[in-house]
Amino acid sequence: MDPILLWLETLTFWHWMVLGLVLVVLELLMPGIWFLWLGLGALATGLIVLIASDLTWQIQSVIFCALSVISIVIGRLVMKKAGAPEDHPTLNRRAEQYVGQVYVLEDSTEHGLGSIRIGDSVWRVRLADQTIDLAAGDKVTVTGIDGATLQVEPST
Repeated sequence: MDPILLWLETLTFWHWMVLGLVLVVLELLMPGIWFLWLGLGALATGLIVLIASDLTWQIQSVIFCALSVISIVIGRLVMKKAGAPEDHPTLNRRAEQYVGQVYVLEDSTEHGLGSIRIGDSVWRVRLADQTIDLAAGDKVTVTGIDGATLQVEPST
């Protein structure tokens, strides 16, 4: 008889527990969240094999596959519902961090267009109400972004 089939015939609770722990440790070494769910499926399969030790290796494999798929689906739902926060939500969207902030106009606006200095950069600004013009030194609040132009309104 084939040695692999002989080994499969002797699958026990401990085989599934070791596989589950190896997969969880693998998840720690190579994050990606897939090995975690497979590891949980293997650990749960081990518990089922502990309770019902007379299961054939084929049934154990089907149970492992089913529990792995179930844990992946549940895990994705939980992760989606939790809405894992981003490390840097404004990374590569620099202008978004300026929304809600108050700045001083660098020069007077003409036809609703002007500029402000933020740090060492000069940003083009557009007033929401383009019928008014503001003088240099007036304060404006950034309300949005349109490409590389900041949308602003007079600050009160």
